[in-house]
Amino acid sequence: MTARQAGGGLDPHRIAEVIVVDAAGGRRRGSGYRITDTAVLTAVHVVADAASVRVRFDADRPGQWMVPATVAWSDTDTDVAVLTLTPPPGAAAVTPARFGRIGDDRHAVIRVHTAGFPLWKQRPRADGGRFRELHQADGTVAALSNLRTSTLEITVTPAGADPNPRASPWAGMSGAAVWAGHHIVGVVAEHHRWEGSGRLTAARVDQVLRRVDEPRRGQLVSLLAIADPGALPEMAAEPDGVNSPGPVEPEADRMGGHMSADSGHRHGSSKVIGLPVTHGLELFKDRTRQREMIGRRLSDPAIRMVTVTGRRGIGKSAVAAKVMELLEQGEWPGHAQAPLPSGLVNLSTRTSGVSLERLYFDCARLLGPERETRLLGVWATNRSLHEKIGELFSAMGDQLIVILLDNLEDRLQDDGRLDDEELTAFLDCLFRARFTPRLLVTSQVPLRLAPELRRFAAEIELSEGLPPAEAVTLLRELDQDGSLGVARLSDEQLLRATVRVHGVPRALELLVGAMADDTLTLPTLGDVLEDFTLRGDVVAGLAQDRYNRLDPGSRSVLNLLAALRTPAPREAIEWIVAGLDPALDVAAALSHLVRVRMLSVNRANRTFALHPMDADLAYGEMPWHGTLGRQSVERRVADWYAHIASPRTAWRTLDDLRPQRREFEHRLRAEDFDEAAIVLGSISEWMVWQGSALAVISMHLAVDGRLSDERARLAHVGGYGHARLSAGPMAQAVGLFTEAAALARRLDDRRGLQHAIFGLGDAHRQLGDLGAAVGPLAQAGDLAHEIGDAEREIHAILSLSLAHSSLGDGTAALADADRLSALARAHGDLLAEARSWNARSTALLVLGRWEETIEAGVRAVRAYRDAGVREATNYALNAQGVSLIALGRLTEALAALEAGLQESTEMENPRAEGVCLHNMAWAYWTDGRYERAAETAERATVSFQLAGAAEAAAARALAEAARARTVPDPAAAADALVRAAEAVGHSAEMVRRDWLTAEAERLRAAD
Repeated sequence: MTARQAGGGLDPHRIAEVIVVDAAGGRRRGSGYRITDTAVLTAVHVVADAASVRVRFDADRPGQWMVPATVAWSDTDTDVAVLTLTPPPGAAAVTPARFGRIGDDRHAVIRVHTAGFPLWKQRPRADGGRFRELHQADGTVAALSNLRTSTLEITVTPAGADPNPRASPWAGMSGAAVWAGHHIVGVVAEHHRWEGSGRLTAARVDQVLRRVDEPRRGQLVSLLAIADPGALPEMAAEPDGVNSPGPVEPEADRMGGHMSADSGHRHGSSKVIGLPVTHGLELFKDRTRQREMIGRRLSDPAIRMVTVTGRRGIGKSAVAAKVMELLEQGEWPGHAQAPLPSGLVNLSTRTSGVSLERLYFDCARLLGPERETRLLGVWATNRSLHEKIGELFSAMGDQLIVILLDNLEDRLQDDGRLDDEELTAFLDCLFRARFTPRLLVTSQVPLRLAPELRRFAAEIELSEGLPPAEAVTLLRELDQDGSLGVARLSDEQLLRATVRVHGVPRALELLVGAMADDTLTLPTLGDVLEDFTLRGDVVAGLAQDRYNRLDPGSRSVLNLLAALRTPAPREAIEWIVAGLDPALDVAAALSHLVRVRMLSVNRANRTFALHPMDADLAYGEMPWHGTLGRQSVERRVADWYAHIASPRTAWRTLDDLRPQRREFEHRLRAEDFDEAAIVLGSISEWMVWQGSALAVISMHLAVDGRLSDERARLAHVGGYGHARLSAGPMAQAVGLFTEAAALARRLDDRRGLQHAIFGLGDAHRQLGDLGAAVGPLAQAGDLAHEIGDAEREIHAILSLSLAHSSLGDGTAALADADRLSALARAHGDLLAEARSWNARSTALLVLGRWEETIEAGVRAVRAYRDAGVREATNYALNAQGVSLIALGRLTEALAALEAGLQESTEMENPRAEGVCLHNMAWAYWTDGRYERAAETAERATVSFQLAGAAEAAAARALAEAARARTVPDPAAAADALVRAAEAVGHSAEMVRRDWLTAEAERLRAAD
């Protein structure tokens, strides 16, 4: 064959797919380019820690060839490596590639191109496998970008998909050669997710040659076949208008939809969830420098969190809300040159609350109905917090989302650390993940961060009040009608007042409010100022005086709002007051409080709110005892939330439980711990089912050890057990359910006993102690039947059937499936019918009744679809696949298992993915396709590891066996199969252990 010439630039026959196996057996892919007859240019991290490296050319095309390769040269600082190989006989010879450089001493935009095998180009094969298609990426390099790191910033068309939140969509593109015209100028090295999916970073060939020392520089020059490394030709920019790329649609325009003020709204360029965290933004004054600083830091891709700190009342919330308002209107403060956010989320500890659940739900709602539905499904699973947060960040993609967390000091401990495990996990992901939102935080004290994370965060302190001119203007505006005489005072008089309170915005508001409140002595501004002496906390002094000046009725209403800690409608305030002081005129009190600016009003949703500073001070002054004391008010507020709570039949999302959760919080503050535990017991298990196990655990810990009533204790330990069973440690759940069962027997509470015994049996089942699971599950089913609770009876029998199948007792499991079927018919329950077919297919699989298993699996999938629930369609399809393998119908088996895998992926269930992949690997083995078997088993291992499932050992051993068959090494393959069989055990869902051991014996006999 003739040599392939270099003059034509990028040659598709020389593009290399680099396949690496590391010491642990893990596999990864990268890209490369055959620069000479025996050398391939790639990136260091592609081949780092490699146990073996293979290079493939013309994959799945005529002339495909693949050979082992050796790392001949590498430099970790620049991330460039060169591999050497021996071409097979008949492979076309090549002439050396040409190298050039892009100048970095002047402005220029250079057109470049590259080609490789990114993750987002992964596609399914007809036989159920997957492969990566070649992708040609055309783009530009801005010559002056990335000068600090001496790398190339390549702007390309954004990735077409993001299939794996744990990896960049460009993973696999690393090592691809970057071409400018007919010359290689770099090597693709990195994708920084926060820079968007349309930017890649490449190592510069000229910089590599410049930075390495001899003799390594000479070795590289020889491998690259460069005649004169000091005379690389400089690539020129093309004339304007040549092949000009089309405009990229901004992310903001793709968000779509218009939402109301209650659920989110859209103005300018950004979609908004949540109302502004402060009111009166039209009166906002100054803070121009601080706003510009916030804008610069917030628009910097390297910064993940900007915190505005300062004393109470200094205006932190106002400046943050103003920044969010400007972004909403399509403007960066200070006109920062950066893409505008696609969406904004407003959260405050004093209104909607700041929690991971609220963050997750509001961000999901921001992303539109389709992604919201998928994300809410993720939240309801038993996946780890980090996985759930990772899914949220992945759904955001490279869209810029800004989240405001106002008054975060409410969630901080004394040392500045968060008091919430879930929020801590959120921040951990924020600083680790590639794609993340940006946080704008206000807090009296900064969040304490580890030293290595501080470079990703910025703090802007508001230490001073408003400048004199702005403070004077604000005072005049607070007396718009001139009725208080403030507007008529000279600038000098007003200036003295602002200096006295250090220009603190909230203090200025309180000064005018104090004047408006006193309708008897009619004090002047000077009189009010003389009543206050200078002290360390001027704002606290002003707020305390205004509180003391209120009449008893207004003070009672203000105290009530201080206890509520959230904006409230008039009907709620009137209902609460009616049970405390029926004679109190709520309307008059609210009118007075609004008039003297102690309360703010949201006319859109007709709620009244107390400034957080005033709420803290007022709540601290409330006596504990008395008709209007703190305990009585907290109890009455809790009663209000109990009054408006929805019944269980109306629960659809976690938001439906907000009244019960607020009732719980107020029972706690009233120190009515037994009552709080009863409320928690009524919602705990349902919240766990919806994915909020850690939040439930936090609530249970708040009452643990503080209960005196045994019924409250039963409600607590039963719900706590379910939370621990979901979030771990599962062994602790066994002790809790055991205690709950003993309490229920002592109280003769049969419903509570059924609940506890079912939890105990299910805990043993999930821990793998199947012998201890069967008895409690059977008893739980009988008890549920006796008390007439069909839902719990069905749940218990399903778990019992699965336990029997796992024990290998298919006959008992089949009898349980029959009971489920009878219950489904009796109650007309479509979901119960689907579960009965699911239990039946698993039982028949254990019994080896292959044709019946296939039929039951088909019926299960159909019934689940009729019920509108996916639940276990993946396992029903998997059961069909295993049965088809047993019958030798391998093509059908692979189709069923691929369908089960697809269902598992869409349901985001990594364990079920692992099960289907493991069984697919065995199907490939049975068909003699050992390479495909090994690859598929390795994928199964990864899925099992993500799920934290013990079956990972079985998949890993099967992969080792398949690799040994490709060598071939029958003895090693047999040993690995025995290990796989031992790890499979008696699992009802995976290919039988005796199939594996029989194959091992056959291999040993043939060896």
